[in-house]
Amino acid sequence: MKKFLSWLAISFGVIYFFYETWYHISYDQSNLALTADYISVFLLLIAGIVNLRSKKGIGLLCGAWGYTSCIMFRAFIWRMEAIWVEELPNYETLQVKVLILALIISFPAFIVSFVKSFPQKNPN
Repeated sequence: MKKFLSWLAISFGVIYFFYETWYHISYDQSNLALTADYISVFLLLIAGIVNLRSKKGIGLLCGAWGYTSCIMFRAFIWRMEAIWVEELPNYETLQVKVLILALIISFPAFIVSFVKSFPQKNPN
């Protein structure tokens, strides 16, 4: 499971980087919002690599998945609130679908890495 979460973080981070860069260029996203997303990408990539190389990297992975899950949830809620108040542009409706998929991946990965980050009892 440790390697799976690491490879999932690395894969998710790479896809997230390209998708977020495309969104930024296509729809003129603010640099501040892009920075928050790039922090998430950076955390996922670093934590995934560290967790593959070290037996004690699961805490970093938990933090990366937690931050990413929060970013995805906040972006999703912002769009859902906008739907209730006004009509979203068509490209934002697509974003809602992408964010649902991202939440389906990031939140369970956060929960699993959170549980795995608790200290294990040694049989010694």
